[in-house]
Amino acid sequence: MKTKRPLLYFFCVLIGLALPACAQQHKKNTQEQQTPKSMDSTQTSPKASAKPAENDLDKMLSELKESMITYMKSAEPPYTMDDIDSCEKILKVYLVDINASKNKEQGMEIVKATVINLNALNVKTEESLIETSEREQIAEIIILASSRKGYNTVDEDITEEWREW
Repeated sequence: MKTKRPLLYFFCVLIGLALPACAQQHKKNTQEQQTPKSMDSTQTSPKASAKPAENDLDKMLSELKESMITYMKSAEPPYTMDDIDSCEKILKVYLVDINASKNKEQGMEIVKATVINLNALNVKTEESLIETSEREQIAEIIILASSRKGYNTVDEDITEEWREW
């Protein structure tokens, strides 16, 4: 188990909360400037709004990986770049599989398998790969992707039953 880093953790959480909000506001401001005044948000096509929704999960995954790499470089935890890549691969496979799933039962089996794979990876890394910040990011990715299929709400933690991290 890693040594507690409360001040570093506090700043990481603070930055992690502030940056997405700032980026989202910037994106909103940019979109408002580019949208013709005669077109409101109810007039956008479903295809136009579906593309960013797919990309935000990829962005979340990328931010998770970057956070793990940054920490690895500064603190020398017992995990390696291969472990980070394995985590990313597990989550990428999850995103593909959950999108291809046909019903909630199949979707929950995919969630279960993903969480169990992440549990095993975290044990391999002496439970250092997935800590509080990473747990929140990973759970959010899993929950959001599944909720988009209609299998749960975004407030429902569907990972908790199997999660050991």
